[in-house]
Amino acid sequence: MKQDAWIFRENSLDLLRLFAAAQVAILHSYDYLYPSAAKGFFLEWLSYFPGVPIFFFVSGYLISKSYEKSPSDSEYLRNRVLRLYPALVACVLINIIMVWTSGYFGDSNASMTDLGLLFFAKSTFFQFWNPDFMRQFGDGVLNGSLWTITVELQFYVITPLFYYLFQKKGGPKNIDLLILAVLFVVANRLLFSPLFDDVSSIEYKIYRISFIPWFYMFLVGMLFQRNFAKLSRLISRLHPMLCVLTYSLIAATYFQFVGDIGNSVNPVLFLLVVVVLFRLAYFMPEKSNKLLKGNDISYGIYIWHMPILNQMLYFGFHESYLSVVFAIGLSFIIALLSWRFIERPALGFKSFSLNETFKKYNS
Repeated sequence: MKQDAWIFRENSLDLLRLFAAAQVAILHSYDYLYPSAAKGFFLEWLSYFPGVPIFFFVSGYLISKSYEKSPSDSEYLRNRVLRLYPALVACVLINIIMVWTSGYFGDSNASMTDLGLLFFAKSTFFQFWNPDFMRQFGDGVLNGSLWTITVELQFYVITPLFYYLFQKKGGPKNIDLLILAVLFVVANRLLFSPLFDDVSSIEYKIYRISFIPWFYMFLVGMLFQRNFAKLSRLISRLHPMLCVLTYSLIAATYFQFVGDIGNSVNPVLFLLVVVVLFRLAYFMPEKSNKLLKGNDISYGIYIWHMPILNQMLYFGFHESYLSVVFAIGLSFIIALLSWRFIERPALGFKSFSLNETFKKYNS
């Protein structure tokens, strides 16, 4: 048991989250700034590994472990808030200031009340609300990437409730997780069915930012976490590069004959992605740690790239490779600043650390 817990902690998940955030930022940068060049082998291959579903899987994998090791529900929720909210609030506030300094709010006659409501919506569960006065700025939304933060917040709240439902059984069993995962796969497929043929409807928007269509991805992460010892022994037999190559060939075939692979990823393909991720997560983790040196900038890249893209779109800085490189580079720089001056200091207030628990567990 001690060895399994130590191996669980020694992983490259920070690097994989960085890859997922970069995947989203790079594809968005091409789609919005240089759509005529948004083709080619590399971008197509990158699309085979959808960043948002990867985040949801990793969330289920790590958040469930964090909750199981947390001394109390209050400390668990406190730590989740410290990880998410300081950077989110700063991003939304600075984003609104960025738009304000451009002069757009004056031209659109947005009042201070309007801006207050916008700040509240983008900092809470109401990401589906986007006022009409934002429709002419950038892609028409203050920060379209933040809808996933609403889903993550729901995951945070649901996790203690989920464990409470199964507390008499000593926690959720594999059969419970499998049955629920299948049910929520159906909920996921409904999102991309003719039932929601009008993606501009309020019903679609609310359903899309609810945890329901994405929960199966979280549950798969939980399944992998709770069966770590067995799965690690099985999947560790696979060669990591062969996993990537095999999946890439399968995904390429799917892409050619079925269509794009994105947030609507087929559940079977998603499971294959997860196997690849799991194998890579425990492949030479010391190299990952040496490369990142403790800097976790994936969250910053994810929440900051769209404000940068929207600002560039508004000022007409697009339709060139330079614009794409500038946007991606600036996203990385701001993410690093966010980590150094906002996220890492906020994490210093955590009263409970999963890493520290592992150290005690192995002492």
